[in-house]
Amino acid sequence: MRETSFNFAAHRQSMVGAAAIAITVCASPAMAQTRNFDVPTQSASRGIPTFARQAGIQIIASGKTVGSKRTNRVKGNFSVEKGLQILLEGTGLIASQPDAKGMVTIREAHSTSEVLADGESTNGEKEEIVVTGTHITGSEASSSVATISAEDIRRAGQADLGEVVRSLPQNFAGGQNPGIGTSQGAGNANVNGASSVNLLGMGPNATLTLLNGNRISYTGVNAAIDISAIPAVAVDRFDVITDGASAIYGADAVAGVVNVILRRDYDGASIGARLGSSTDGGSFQQQYNAVAGHSWRSGSILVAYDYLTNTAIFARNRSYAIGMAPDTTLYPKLTRHSGVATLAQELTSHLRVTADFLYKDTKSFSATGYDASTSVLANGGTTNARSKTLSFAPSLEMDLGESWAAKFVASYGYDKTHTNGDIYFGGSRFGSSYRLYNNQALSVELSATGALVDLPAGPLRLAVGGGYRRTTFEVESTTLGTTATAFETSRTAGYGFGEIHVPIASPSGEHRFVRSLTLIAAARYEDNSGVEAVTTPKLGLIYEPVEGLSFKANWGKSFRLPTFYQQYSGYSAILLPVSGYGSLFPPGSTFLELLGSSPSMKPERSESWTVSAEFKPHFLPGFSGALTWFHFDYSDRIATPLLSAAGVLTNPNYANLVTLSPSAEELASLISGASLGLQNATGSPYNPARVVGVFDDRDRNVARQRYKGINLSLKYSMDVGSDGKLDLAAALTWIKSQQQVGPGLPYTDLAGTIFNPPDWKSRLGISYSTPVLSISAFGNLANSVIDNRRPPFVRVGVADTLDLAAQFKVGHGLEVGLTVNNLTNAKPTRIATTSAFDTPYDTTSYNSIGRFLAFSIRKSW
Repeated sequence: MRETSFNFAAHRQSMVGAAAIAITVCASPAMAQTRNFDVPTQSASRGIPTFARQAGIQIIASGKTVGSKRTNRVKGNFSVEKGLQILLEGTGLIASQPDAKGMVTIREAHSTSEVLADGESTNGEKEEIVVTGTHITGSEASSSVATISAEDIRRAGQADLGEVVRSLPQNFAGGQNPGIGTSQGAGNANVNGASSVNLLGMGPNATLTLLNGNRISYTGVNAAIDISAIPAVAVDRFDVITDGASAIYGADAVAGVVNVILRRDYDGASIGARLGSSTDGGSFQQQYNAVAGHSWRSGSILVAYDYLTNTAIFARNRSYAIGMAPDTTLYPKLTRHSGVATLAQELTSHLRVTADFLYKDTKSFSATGYDASTSVLANGGTTNARSKTLSFAPSLEMDLGESWAAKFVASYGYDKTHTNGDIYFGGSRFGSSYRLYNNQALSVELSATGALVDLPAGPLRLAVGGGYRRTTFEVESTTLGTTATAFETSRTAGYGFGEIHVPIASPSGEHRFVRSLTLIAAARYEDNSGVEAVTTPKLGLIYEPVEGLSFKANWGKSFRLPTFYQQYSGYSAILLPVSGYGSLFPPGSTFLELLGSSPSMKPERSESWTVSAEFKPHFLPGFSGALTWFHFDYSDRIATPLLSAAGVLTNPNYANLVTLSPSAEELASLISGASLGLQNATGSPYNPARVVGVFDDRDRNVARQRYKGINLSLKYSMDVGSDGKLDLAAALTWIKSQQQVGPGLPYTDLAGTIFNPPDWKSRLGISYSTPVLSISAFGNLANSVIDNRRPPFVRVGVADTLDLAAQFKVGHGLEVGLTVNNLTNAKPTRIATTSAFDTPYDTTSYNSIGRFLAFSIRKSW
C-alpha cells in the first residue's frame, strides 16, 4: 500500500471508508450566519476542515480538488458565505450552494473532467484522497511534492506519460526510453520500447513508480516500470518526490517516487483520436483511445483503452546521422495496446474495497548497421521485440473506529519481453538471436493508521504495517544457436514499517514566528533473501513561521539491491583496436573490454538530505512556488564505471580499471568466463601478443557518487476578462554530480558531461484558457554538456525547443486540438564516433523526432 485516504472531519472523527471524504462538524446550514474566523493560509487539506469547524457546516470535496492546492487566510467577522468566498478566492476552486441536507460541495472551476467529458465529475459521492510521501492519514508529507495534473497533460498536448516525464526538468531522458542510441553508455539502453522514470539522472533503478500507491512489475532488465503503459486518458494526476524515501516505500525509492493516480470521479464516456508526424520524415503517429466511467453514492468504476502506433525514424531521414547505415533506426517502430480499469465500492459504512487492473502489449522494431556504405540487411542486425504487462491490485479498507483505519492490499504482476533478432553479414542473413526477460512480482501488505493521543497542537498520529514481497526474474540469451545466459532466480523480502507525526505547534497557538510545527519520524525494516537485514530511517520537519510560507527538512538513509540482470546475466569479452581508446601504442595493437554483470556485487547504500521552502503569499493571490535543495551521498553505488571507453587506456583517472600488458594466461581465463567467449571486433585474427591491456567496465560497487542541486517551481494564475484565465509556470533543476571510481582517485563530473544530465534544465510555460479555448506555449531549455570521452574535450550543445498546443471545444461534447513540438526544428550537435555502429549525437539529451505536428479530436458524452 502506498496511498493515504482521509476525511476532513475533526481529528477524532472516524475515517469514512468510501469514495470521498466529508467534513462533518456540528450542524449549522445557515450560510448567512456571521462567524468569527481565524483560518491561516495553509494546504487545502488543512484549511478546508478548519473553516468547516469554525463555520459549523458540512463540506464535501473530491480528492482531486484537495490534492496540491492551498487556501487563503480568513480572519475576522464574516458571513459563512463570504468567508468561504475569501477562503477559495484565486485557488481555482468553487463552492456550491448547500443541498437539502445543508452540505456544501467544493469543486474545481473548469475542471479536467468537465473539459474531457462534459459529464458530472463531482456529485457528492465520497472519494478517497491519495497522498504521496506518507502513510499517515490526514497528514502532510515532509517531502516536497510536485504534481502534474490531467489538465497539465491536456494543455501540453502530450500523448502518453512517457512523453510527460521526459519533459520534466527533474527527470533525465537517458536510461530506458525509446530512441536511446547505441554506444551511449551501458546505463542508457532500451530492449522493448518502454519508458521509465529516471529522476535526477540517478538511473531508472533508483526511482520507484507506483500506480494508485501500489507497486507493479518491473520491465526489461531494470528495476523500473514502463510508465507509458498507463493510458494518460485515465490519469487524474501524478505526484513526483525527489527525495530518498526508502523508509516510507522500500528499497527501490532511493532517488524518489512517482505515484500515478487514476481518476475515480468520472461520469461519462469519451473517445479520441490523434494523428501526427515529424516534418523531417518518419514517426507518423496514430493514437486512438476511449474512456468510460460511472460513480454512484457508494462507489465508482472507470475503464480506459489506448492504442498508439508510430513508424520508425531511419538514419537516412536525418542529416546529422551521416556516417550510419541509411536504414539504421534512430527511433523504433512501436505499436502499443494498453488498458486500465479501477473500481471502488463501499460494502458497508465501515468497509470499502478497491481494485486496479493494468494491461499492456507492445511491439517494437529496430535495426542497427555496422557499415555506413551498405544496408543493415547486408551488414547489421534487426530486432523485433514484444512486451506484455499485467498488473492486478485489490485492496480492502476498514474503519476501526476512534479515528483508526486499517488497509490490506495485495498485488500481482508480470512483464514478459521476447526479442527475436536477425544478424546479417556479407550481404546475407548470417544467423539469429533470441532474448527472454520475464519479470514477476507478488506482494501483500497490512497497515493501520490513526491518532494515538491528543496533544495541545493536535493529535499525535501513527501508521504501522508490514508485508511480504517476492520478485522473480527469468532470462535467456541465445545468439547464433549458442545460449550464453539462461537462468531463473527469485528474491523474497519481509518488511515492517512505522511512521509518526508529532504536532508541536498549530496555527491556533500564540507562538511568535511559529504558526505550525510538526516533527516526523519513520523507519522501515527489510529482510531480503541473500543479504543481511537492514533498517532505513527517516526524520522530517514541517515548519510554518508565518502564513503563506512553510519549510520542510528531511534526512534519511536508503538501501537498494543490485538487479538480477546486473548480478547474474554474465559478461562479454570484446576485442577492440586501440585506435580511439588510447595513444602511443604500436600499430595493430588491441585491447580486451569486459562488459556486463558481476556476481560479487553487494547492496548499495545512500544517505540523503533535502530542505524545501514552499510559499503562497496572501498579498499575491494565484502565486505559489517551491524551492528544494537536495543532496545524495552514495557508498558502494552500483553502476557501470564508465559510460564510454574512449581514451580509457591512457587516462590516469581510470588506472584501476585497466590492466596493462596482461599475460596470455590472464586473457585466456577472462575469455573462458565470458558468456560467448571472445567477441572479436578488430577484423583480424586474435593474437594475445598484440593485446596491450584489459579494460574491466563490468557493473560494480563504485566507491562513491554524490548528487546535489536544487529544484525550483513557480506558478502564477490570474483571471483575464470575464471568463479567461492566464497561467504562467517555470520549473528548473540544477544538478552537480560526481563519481569516484576507486579509493584515493579524484572525483570526476557526471552531470554536465555527455550521456549524463545537463547541469541545469528548465521548462517555461504560458497558457490562456476559457471554458471553450486553451492556448499554451512551452520552452524547454538546458545548458550544453562536455564530451570528455577523450582529449581534447569539446562542448556539445543541447537543443532548446519550443512547443505549442491548442484545444477548442466546438460544442456538443466535441473538442479539437493542435500540437507542435520543437517548432523551430532544433537539431543536435554531432559528436565523435569510432564506427558506423555508434549513434553520432547524444540521444539522452535530444529526441530524433524533431519538429512534430499532431491533430487531435475528442467526443465526450
